[in-house]
Amino acid sequence: MPSVRLYPNNMRKYVEELYNQIYNSDYSKARDTAKKLLRDIVKYTKTRGYDCRDLYEMFHELDFTLRVCSDGQNKKEILADILEKIVRRIENPTGNPLHQLEDLYNELLRYPIGEKNIQHIKNILVEILELEPLIKKLDVTRQNYYALLKQEVAKYHALLSELEMIKNPGKEITNRVTQQLSNVLTAMQRVITPLVKIELPKEQLVKLARGGVPIGEVAKVTGYSEDELRMMLAQARAEAESGE
Repeated sequence: MPSVRLYPNNMRKYVEELYNQIYNSDYSKARDTAKKLLRDIVKYTKTRGYDCRDLYEMFHELDFTLRVCSDGQNKKEILADILEKIVRRIENPTGNPLHQLEDLYNELLRYPIGEKNIQHIKNILVEILELEPLIKKLDVTRQNYYALLKQEVAKYHALLSELEMIKNPGKEITNRVTQQLSNVLTAMQRVITPLVKIELPKEQLVKLARGGVPIGEVAKVTGYSEDELRMMLAQARAEAESGE
């Protein structure tokens, strides 16, 4: 069943229409467009389980200004300011980019890969990319993980486009798409909840290495990269040798 959810891109056309109608003093049409925009934003927000009372207040202010204030440059500036607040709300509807990312994570899990859902899944991927300005305000670790997520999203989007072109997709392409979905979900989870680095004594690292534990396995457990662990291991070995 196709999703009933709406995405920010669907609302932007109404925002552009509103700006043009306000600029041209076509306030009657602007009121109609504002009602359509409010309907879509509320639907977008409500289907994600978030409060939208502030939206009603913003649109009430917008409608009041459209109806009551005398035409002129001052009215246009007031309306532009209100519309700017609404646009910011559209860009960050949940108030927290990590909450949005978690919601999109769950959305990807909810819709199986198939012809009917491909466009919906691609819309979700676009939403993930549109979070970039908000993610840039977070800590460096999350920003770095998000940069990796964008790469995985781009690969997944390309594979979905390839899948759309194939009438009877075989096992090979299906497996590739499924694996890439797994890569995207893993990358999303790292942004939402970055790996916590577990501090290991250098002696323990040397012991693990001498015991034959692959460096990749140690990296998975500790949260360090393999390069970081190799440097720590080399330093630990050097210190151990110098102490002998």
